[in-house]
Amino acid sequence: MRFYEFIQELQRANKNKVVLVKTGAFFNSCGRDAIILEKVFNLKRTCFSKGVCKVGMPVNYVRENILKIKEKLEENNLGIVIYDEMENGNVIFNNKKYGILFEMEGNNIEEKRENKNCINCKNNVYFKREQFKEMVKDNKLNKEKNKEEYTLKREDFILIIQILETVLKSFKKRYELEEKQNEEIKPEKENNINMTENKKED
Repeated sequence: MRFYEFIQELQRANKNKVVLVKTGAFFNSCGRDAIILEKVFNLKRTCFSKGVCKVGMPVNYVRENILKIKEKLEENNLGIVIYDEMENGNVIFNNKKYGILFEMEGNNIEEKRENKNCINCKNNVYFKREQFKEMVKDNKLNKEKNKEEYTLKREDFILIIQILETVLKSFKKRYELEEKQNEEIKPEKENNINMTENKKED
């Protein structure tokens, strides 16, 4: 049995109370009870699992401030049951015995939700993880797209080389023709200059 399944069993056994169970250094509450306790005690709500809220209260604080907790619960007419680890506990989970540290009656609980709008929750680690995965996926797609857009295929590269070679040949041929024409024109110019000088002498 998983911890959440254990809590669900305790919730079914205490339908009109929110349930807190000691795990490590905190008394934790999950699902609908976490949503209720977040509002009553202004607790920070996080994810227990995907689509399931969780809140916690430090063990030392709870044990030392039961009366304060009781007053707050009475203000909201909220029933609660807090399970602590005890040698003589009558509930067993993972080879540990749990007993009731504190219990009080209250109104019927109407909250049915296991989570409170996961998409808009700033503490939703699962949603952030999904966002990160999507971002990585988009980056990969963009890289592939850019690769396709800016990387030449071999046949395209060969075609460009052929075009450049043709253009260069054309320029070379044109240059050679111009050089040849210049060589032919040069003697004529020299002859014209000589004739002009001879006329001047006459």
